[in-house]
Amino acid sequence: MKIAVASGKGGTGKTSISASLVLARPENLALDLDVEEPNLNILLGAFEGGVLPVSMPIARIEGSKCVECGKCARSCVFGAIAWMGAGFPVINDSLCRGCGLCPRVCPTEAIYEEDQTVGEVRSGTCGGIPFLEGRLRVGSVNTVRVIEETVKKAKAFNRPDWLMDCPPGTACPVAASLRHADMALLVTEPTPFGRSDLEGMLELTADMNIPTALVINKTGIGDLSLDDLCTRFGVDVLARYPFSRSAAECGARGESPFKTDAGWAEITRTLWSRIERRYS
Repeated sequence: MKIAVASGKGGTGKTSISASLVLARPENLALDLDVEEPNLNILLGAFEGGVLPVSMPIARIEGSKCVECGKCARSCVFGAIAWMGAGFPVINDSLCRGCGLCPRVCPTEAIYEEDQTVGEVRSGTCGGIPFLEGRLRVGSVNTVRVIEETVKKAKAFNRPDWLMDCPPGTACPVAASLRHADMALLVTEPTPFGRSDLEGMLELTADMNIPTALVINKTGIGDLSLDDLCTRFGVDVLARYPFSRSAAECGARGESPFKTDAGWAEITRTLWSRIERRYS
């Protein structure tokens, strides 16, 4: 079973719970798909393995062949090619998605593509646990490309059970991660911001038709009820983690509370039992 741990907002404790689930079931393949801020490895242990570059084709223009017709700019649905009606078109690398359309529509073959490194995939083990991490190159915006390459490398491990630590939010990187999941485990907190962002996540998983369950973290720092959202979207709360100063201190030290907080570890084991009973 492939489980995606996600949250509508940052700071809910998503990665702490992801790491705890992995440590409780180390036979799972751990994937860090939060490629803009990967940190699951910190909580799992020392990384051992290799690094593979992630590249994608970016459009380029050979000026000597360009006849300034503007067909490339008019065809680009991503707005990556700017043309003012005269002169050579200008390509914005940050907007180019390497779809290959502009070379096809160019009548003089003035446009070609060249590979550009946009990130990397770290593949190996963390604390002895099979592990992959996508890492976006600084300055790059091609988050989804790095996520997809990380998932592609994960398939080569031939392990049926994955635990994916997904990006926060409800944008394209989250959807790109969730589409590989058999179920989504949404981590939230009982606060107004937590509720608001959770609603957006529940709408996303409902639209994608992904079985979904909730984990409420930091109970006690807020008392906002989420029962109406659970009823509306037909989801269950599988675990509640109380706010814990010791857990917060563990995170600040780069340690998992699963290893030091007996109560936290017991909740995690119970959470696994409920996941396996209801969704496997």
